Amino acid sequence: MLRPLSLITLSLWACTSSAAPDISFYQASCDGCGEQRVEMGSHTFCALSYVHSGGFNSACAIGGSPKAWRLVATDPDKGETQACAAICMDLETVGGEPVAVSPRPVAAPKPAVAPAAGDFAPKVFGPYQTDFGTLSMRREGSRVTGTYTHMDGRLDGALNGYTLTGRWTQSNGEGRLVFRFNQDYSAFTGVWSYGDANPEQQWNGSR
Repeated sequence: MLRPLSLITLSLWACTSSAAPDISFYQASCDGCGEQRVEMGSHTFCALSYVHSGGFNSACAIGGSPKAWRLVATDPDKGETQACAAICMDLETVGGEPVAVSPRPVAAPKPAVAPAAGDFAPKVFGPYQTDFGTLSMRREGSRVTGTYTHMDGRLDGALNGYTLTGRWTQSNGEGRLVFRFNQDYSAFTGVWSYGDANPEQQWNGSR
């Protein structure tokens, strides 16, 4: 069960302690990934310290227990990245009252989870010289649309990492396609088919 804690609570405990508490920082980010969890381990208290909303259905939350905290970034829809950060404090209990442990160097922030490869994709692809003429594409979020010179061709698909899955349409028909780009998006290897058949025929391109 997710249990949000207030950063004010952590501040109050810190103010009542004679020694500085041991503090750790964590980060999580999600861009249309559904849910990203970062396991933070054992701490006396944890609370959200930063939230950047990625959209209407996006959220940040703290969950778990003092023995196994976790930070959760939720973003079901592509848009802006949902970014979350948490601060955790370690206290000891003496006579039933929490006190700060002996101070130690503050832990460096945990690096945010790297976005999917497709998040680094260019907004404009190409032009590519392909098996079916010159192809140019444009990306908006994860959606990619494009045109190519063979038979007034058009394509529409979704980019996931380095893989584009979608459909092509020409003056003589339509069907499915799958393109797999190299790391700098300068070339791709692909397959296509008519209608809803499994794509197996070659469609490659490079700039």
